[in-house]
Amino acid sequence: MADGGFVTTGVVKSIKMSYDSKLKYQQRNNDVLLEIGYNDGQEWDKNLNLFGNFNKDKGNWGSALKLKMFFESVGIQNPEYTDDYRISDSYLDKAINKEFLVLSYPSVKLKDNGKPYWNIFPETMAVSRGRDRLKERFMKQVRDGWVKDYKMDDPLNATATVTPPNVPEKKSSFDLAGLDI
Repeated sequence: MADGGFVTTGVVKSIKMSYDSKLKYQQRNNDVLLEIGYNDGQEWDKNLNLFGNFNKDKGNWGSALKLKMFFESVGIQNPEYTDDYRISDSYLDKAINKEFLVLSYPSVKLKDNGKPYWNIFPETMAVSRGRDRLKERFMKQVRDGWVKDYKMDDPLNATATVTPPNVPEKKSSFDLAGLDI
């Protein structure tokens, strides 16, 4: 795996949209929350939670843009929201069994065994756009400071092999011979 996380192709298995709600760890409600169950070839399904708030002052997607990107990644052309900031339920049915690219990356937060937790980047991309494009997008977000928990020094993200210097082993001059211990 090269620098920029690990990209897989996910297949949408379930999808649920709710409004004025939050995930249990969030303090404030979001305008919209999309909970996606997907499988990327593993023996178990994974969850991707996309949420955000519409920019009602400017009349655009605002931080809910990630939802628009997801719908585009599963083939929905020009997804829109209504005047009352609702997204068509028909998009949910259209997304089932569709493929999309998803990127996971090692977090700076470590498990008890010292290995990093892996997070899912909340931006998805159409399979046709290619894995490298999603990695480029992710690394741009890292460079711009939007992704703050990416473990840059994770060995799985290294692009070059680091070889330790050849240091001769020091022999101890401390001799225990003749001592009663």
